[in-house]
Amino acid sequence: MTTATTTDGPANGPPLTYPPGLPDDVAPMGEKAAGTVRMLLVVLGVAGVVLIAGAVVAPRQFFHSYLFGYVLALDVTLGALFWVLIHHVADAGWSVGLRRVFENITRALPPLALLFFPVVIGIYSGNLHAWYEFIAQPEPPAGSHELHQWHVKHLYYAAPFFLLRIAIYFGVWIAYATAMRRWSARQDEVGGAGLTRTMQWWAPSGVLLLGLTATFFAFDLLMSLQYSWFSTIFGVYFWAGGIRGSLSMGVLLVLALRAGGYLRHTITMEHLHDAAKLMFGFTVFWAYIAFSQYFLIWYGNVPEETQFYLLRRNGAWYEASILLPVVNFAVPFFLLLPRANKRNPVTLAVAAGWILLTHAFDLYWQVLPVLHQDTVHVHWLDVAAPVFMLAVVVLSAVWGFRQVPLIPVRDARLNETIGYENETP
Repeated sequence: MTTATTTDGPANGPPLTYPPGLPDDVAPMGEKAAGTVRMLLVVLGVAGVVLIAGAVVAPRQFFHSYLFGYVLALDVTLGALFWVLIHHVADAGWSVGLRRVFENITRALPPLALLFFPVVIGIYSGNLHAWYEFIAQPEPPAGSHELHQWHVKHLYYAAPFFLLRIAIYFGVWIAYATAMRRWSARQDEVGGAGLTRTMQWWAPSGVLLLGLTATFFAFDLLMSLQYSWFSTIFGVYFWAGGIRGSLSMGVLLVLALRAGGYLRHTITMEHLHDAAKLMFGFTVFWAYIAFSQYFLIWYGNVPEETQFYLLRRNGAWYEASILLPVVNFAVPFFLLLPRANKRNPVTLAVAAGWILLTHAFDLYWQVLPVLHQDTVHVHWLDVAAPVFMLAVVVLSAVWGFRQVPLIPVRDARLNETIGYENETP
């Protein structure tokens, strides 16, 4: 093992400094990750072949399943970008070691930008969003209650404006994610607090722009599946799930790295305990937002608003709607409530995996009723699409673990994360 000398100071004292020789548990994984990369490439290849076959034999099902898997992966990746930015906004010390995991998850944004093209094909081939046919009418629908919407949405969803918005969204996300990663990697080489201050200066604008772009992306791709429906809180609902899902994926990646012998002296159960607290908190926040949306629409009883929930009362979708708050809120709430469960790696892994799975269920519940309006109809493409997309995200993160140290080794506040302890109850 390569031994690294460190300059250890008291808590909140002089930072730890790593010379070029890093301890094995924080050094870039390099070829040690080759087996994991090969396994992920096999998963991608198999799932990709299944998706291509599905596109040929069942195009409408393919595009809806693809959108479901796509927004799952993108939502998780945007949530990771949120955690990177909010770390710098809060000037947090305890989470320095965790930051690199989320930075590496954001590497999935460029491939996800390329993978958006099938969604565009699905929209403009008439296989996905009904608003395409709605705005394609040469004249507004006479006598329809949607008359007033046609004039506005004819402009809003026109191809040039729609594609321009998508380009702006990905431009903002990729720009901030890339800049944060490059500054962070550069700091590994030069040390000091200068680059930390640079990241802290840019992070607040990044949080603001991320919130706006993620909200409008949710409007454009998910809420518009029922184009005459609207909810001003829907954007918050979308990124609340992504923030929670990305935290769960980050915890699972850390636990996997620790099981492989990495990060054991850097990210301890003390850090994971705090991450579990955040998972618990955002579980409650998701439930609050979900109930707020439902309650206001139920109370207002406006036809244009209630159609979203009325569609999800058909057939087995009604049981799925009842089940959603149970599995996505009640189960993780009670699972993460005891302090001991937050500090147990096995229980924590189960909770994180459960949250990621039920977040996928939540997005499935948002997308697929538009295709199968009578009842739930689970298709094999509904499994292949999220597997393929999440494999892209995990492969992107593992590729980052191969290239850069697993923690920001010369962050000015690294000493605050090494030896960090939670307050005892």
